[in-house]
Amino acid sequence: MEQRFDGRVVLVTGAASGIGRATALAFARDGARLVLGDVAAAGEETALAARTLGADADFLVADVAYQADVDALVARAVARHGRLDCAVNNAGIEGVLRQTAEYPEEDFARVIQVNLLGVWRCLRAEIPAMLASSGGAIVNTASVAGLVGAGGLSAYVASKHAVVGLTRAAAIEYAKAGVRVNAVCPGVIDTPMVDRLSLEMPTLREVLLAMKPMGRLGRPAEIAEAILWLCSEAASFVTGHALAVDGGYVAQ
Repeated sequence: MEQRFDGRVVLVTGAASGIGRATALAFARDGARLVLGDVAAAGEETALAARTLGADADFLVADVAYQADVDALVARAVARHGRLDCAVNNAGIEGVLRQTAEYPEEDFARVIQVNLLGVWRCLRAEIPAMLASSGGAIVNTASVAGLVGAGGLSAYVASKHAVVGLTRAAAIEYAKAGVRVNAVCPGVIDTPMVDRLSLEMPTLREVLLAMKPMGRLGRPAEIAEAILWLCSEAASFVTGHALAVDGGYVAQ
């Protein structure tokens, strides 16, 4: 069977769990060579699973809050494989559940540092590497909270709206150079992030399910498929787009 990413070099941040892990394994099944990053050492388990699927997969502990860590990921891809074809800037945190006027400044700043500046740091490192070869495709993980509001998560909402804007700006800047930049905007996905928020609000899952036209949470693999499509040649004329994969939530 033909593999869409046979031999392509793909970088994924936030690869230890959830959407990042599902995306890495989807790329592995589709023939990609992987460089994976995460603050959690469990990212090595994702790399091992990818190698079990036959992929060349390398993992580095990396925090996108530090440019040196991001630069090291890109440098590993180029040193090991000679180029970087695709990047999925997925690392992110949810912050705490608080009303805007009660949100702790330190927590707000941390969310912006990881979710927005982390994506920007990735773009700073990835785009030059792609320009040095034949271009590439980048997908930034935003959220439906980057398209509409969500009470109690002002830092997260602000960061994800900014990711969508950053995606559009970068897409315009590098379109003629052969680098496509898009964002995927997941709805509520059944991941450890939802589990952590549920500890603060035990009724959260029931509330979220009641808001979903499909009546269920999304699966990480469903977001992974959208990301792979955005990185593939099938999406060769798609750039600057924020793709909602949300079971119909923002259609309401």
